[in-house]
Amino acid sequence: MGGYLRAIKKSTGITVALNDKPENILARITFYDIDSNLIETDLTAREKRLYLREIKKDITYFGKTYERAHLRIDISGLDPKQAARRVKEALDVFEKTR
Repeated sequence: MGGYLRAIKKSTGITVALNDKPENILARITFYDIDSNLIETDLTAREKRLYLREIKKDITYFGKTYERAHLRIDISGLDPKQAARRVKEALDVFEKTR
């Protein structure tokens, strides 16, 4: 994580961490082949458990770095347009208070 953390520390822009529930992240996972073609697949219950476990590990692993972001925005249950709107609104407020 050293390189990732160094990049965050050196960033001169606004850093934003998006928070969502692991189950919502799992629902948005898509798979692609080596040529970037979408692979339609239905995950088995076992695969879902494995991916969910990995997502939770990632959230825990990056948690301290996410805390250093200028903004932490919860997008739980939002579709992409709603999430983008929430991010824009939070950035607008952040910029006004800067």
